[in-house]
Amino acid sequence: MLNKDELRANFSKEPKKYYEVDVFKREGFERRQCKGCSKFFWTVDSDREYCGDSSHEPYTFMKPKMTAITYADFWKKFSDFFKKEGHEIIEKYPVVSRWRQDLYFTIASIQDFQRLEGGKISFEYNANPLLVPQICMRFNDIPNVGVTGRHFTAFMMPGQHAFNYPKEGYWRDRTIELNYNLLTSVLGVKKRDLTYVEDTWAMGDFSEFGPSLEAFANGLELVNNVFTQFEYADGKIKELGAKVVDVGWGFERLMWFYSGAQTAYDIVFKNQLDYIYKSSGIKPDSRIYSKVAGALGTVDASEVKDVEAVEKRLIQNSGVSEKEYYNTIKPMQAAYAIADHTRTLLFAISDGALPSNVGGGYNLRIILRRAFDFMDRYAPGIDPMKIMESHSNDLVKVYKDIKDSLDEINAVIEVEKKRYDNTKSSAMKIVSTIVEKKEKLTRERARTLYESHGITPDFIKSIADSKRVKLDVPEELYNDLIKGDFAGKKKEPKSIGMDTEGMPKTEKLFYRNFAVESESKVLKAKGAFVVLDKTPFYAESGGQEADRGTIDGHSVVDVQSVNGVIVHVFDKPVAMKSGAKVRCEVDRERRLRLMAHHTATHLVSAAARSILGKHAWQEGAKKSPDKAHIDISHYERLTDKQVREIESRANSYITHGIRVSVDELERRDAETKYGFAIYQGHGVPASRLRIVKVTDLKGNLIDAEACGGLHLASTESSVGLIKIVSASRIHDGINRLEFVAGPAAYEYINRMENSIDSIARTAGIDRDKLDAGMAAKLEELREYKQLYDNAEQRLSEYAAAELSATKGREVVRELDYDRKMLRKIATIFAESNADRAVLLYNKATECVAISGSKSGVDALEMIKSAASKMKKSFRGGGSDRMAEGRIASE
Repeated sequence: MLNKDELRANFSKEPKKYYEVDVFKREGFERRQCKGCSKFFWTVDSDREYCGDSSHEPYTFMKPKMTAITYADFWKKFSDFFKKEGHEIIEKYPVVSRWRQDLYFTIASIQDFQRLEGGKISFEYNANPLLVPQICMRFNDIPNVGVTGRHFTAFMMPGQHAFNYPKEGYWRDRTIELNYNLLTSVLGVKKRDLTYVEDTWAMGDFSEFGPSLEAFANGLELVNNVFTQFEYADGKIKELGAKVVDVGWGFERLMWFYSGAQTAYDIVFKNQLDYIYKSSGIKPDSRIYSKVAGALGTVDASEVKDVEAVEKRLIQNSGVSEKEYYNTIKPMQAAYAIADHTRTLLFAISDGALPSNVGGGYNLRIILRRAFDFMDRYAPGIDPMKIMESHSNDLVKVYKDIKDSLDEINAVIEVEKKRYDNTKSSAMKIVSTIVEKKEKLTRERARTLYESHGITPDFIKSIADSKRVKLDVPEELYNDLIKGDFAGKKKEPKSIGMDTEGMPKTEKLFYRNFAVESESKVLKAKGAFVVLDKTPFYAESGGQEADRGTIDGHSVVDVQSVNGVIVHVFDKPVAMKSGAKVRCEVDRERRLRLMAHHTATHLVSAAARSILGKHAWQEGAKKSPDKAHIDISHYERLTDKQVREIESRANSYITHGIRVSVDELERRDAETKYGFAIYQGHGVPASRLRIVKVTDLKGNLIDAEACGGLHLASTESSVGLIKIVSASRIHDGINRLEFVAGPAAYEYINRMENSIDSIARTAGIDRDKLDAGMAAKLEELREYKQLYDNAEQRLSEYAAAELSATKGREVVRELDYDRKMLRKIATIFAESNADRAVLLYNKATECVAISGSKSGVDALEMIKSAASKMKKSFRGGGSDRMAEGRIASE
């Protein structure tokens, strides 16, 4: 099995082949081995002994006064360099990786161009070479964010990429030449301070890998130059025919280096921090923080058990007092984290992700609640939306649509803040108990506290600190929390009782004018399963049920596709021979109903985005002949008004007329033309996409999706009507709309009409006046119920008075009433006879015993004793004051 250390060692054995480049020779770089980590590196400093990593070398780029520059201006300076060097500057891809089935968030710029098909990575790109200002999301360093000065949950990775070398693009010499020129001329790195460290990069499964050169200066890693050169398959290493240059710059780090600020946060989030400091009680002191800023940069929560203890030790060595640590440094770190987390949420929600307890939303809710915790503790009264608006003002010159979703984001944050506030009081009690008992916080306990009560590790810390209690809260708890399962797991295919390995793909006739019959040839038959050379039968896919019908008169009850081979399933074993000609006939009526529901799904999905906002992504769907449903992401339960508006909008599309067309496009062309909204639900692992486009009669786009289902070409006569019959919240962040369309809609309406007629007849009300009539009937029923309750109360009082007239401390009586009435009589008796007890039972063996407050009788023992005397047993429960259940035969 391959491993990175082994690969790096092998590459380093041949440095001229894998690492040495022209610029090293031209500028006088020599190869040395690091005394600290033993890696090889390149430098012009012949006296240098260490590679430049911060674990060996302190930060030496910080200045007494940072050089001011905005995010947008620094991006212009950076991107102008590459533009002049022949790179096309393209717009960022979404931070939610809809085009990849295996990843939720975009975690690296190269991911923009990777497409997964048949378990292998291919590349789709619209320029070569290019530069993309990609925002990436990573949640494995949450405890470090705000502390180290360099960690972010969202950051720009300007992807410098060149593809398909040697046919196109460029390779190692050109990459490092560009790299060196930008670092020295634009960033101002001194050649003597610059080192290039030999390393390797690989996919998680080592399917692709190659050597890399990491650039360091003054203790800070600035960029990693990856050369994807090899693939590993079937136990063999092979050189790729189309190599890829993958340079992932760290934009925030570059800004930090350029400015010389004490942390990257101070320059990247300058305006946001100004607002937080002015609107809260946080008093920043750069003089104090500068004493420890460099040392804090070496902290890594993933490698130590108690970050706070490490921080304190570093701070004490820097001459900072404990009071300064708690009153200045910790609040500043909280402000840094708030600035980071709000920007991450701005990008994520803008691209359609929502805080929740499922999927990638799980991570978003964790950082949002962490930000709320910090706000409550250090910055009460600040408005997170004002911080996000400030972020959007800084970013809009780079990301032109960043302001478009602010209203939606505001609604989401308001809902999440209410949920947070609602759980806070109960959370306070739970955590206070944990702190007072000095309970050991295990990983399992931490996960339960968060998932059941919304309690974050930082909230626990804040309560412990406020009570001056030292509580062990392991820093890795956040890493444990973010490993929650993502929604949308790949559905396991149905088990098919036939081996299709090596068989040719089946010709799909159902895509040809929606064919419903054919003459086909049997390729393979076994029991109740048959494979044909071509078929009109649609196989279950994309939530649409399979066609039904007959093959040579035999009933087809299911159809499944296995890697393009379509398997037909009969209701019982059938004798068919390979090579035989058979006649296929699809159930036309059922096909039409499925097509109506699939077409309606596109309209409901489009209507939901129109009404709720672009975050309302389709997360799942099901289409059957009788009904359909669509699962939509939304941050709260849909109101009746929203459901009616979605239904009305979907039907308005039909009323005004629509056209449905299908195009097969190269994936790159489809993404360029329609954007990533084509991946409603999940990414489609294919190089060519079948795009279903819905427009109005003027050609205006309503919906475009990558979809393999069957649809109606127009809706005037076939879909006819869409009726949403129910709306429910199936889990956090996901709402389900169940609806009917076409023939199923008319059937539903007829059933409702019949139900209304039946209700009207039963109630004796004219159906046209049913609303007013039913209101009157309900009022009449309420009056009757009041009369009944009054009569029942009087009867109970009479029965209790009758029992009170009997003698004895314990009264046992059989009465012909239900348990509820027995309980009422016994309660009245005990209230007026404090020194007595009563046991009542009925023929159904139900029993109730209540003892008066001064009787000294144990009600539970009273029932058990009575049951024993009847030679029966008591099945129930209670206490010494009240017990009930059944007295039954043993």
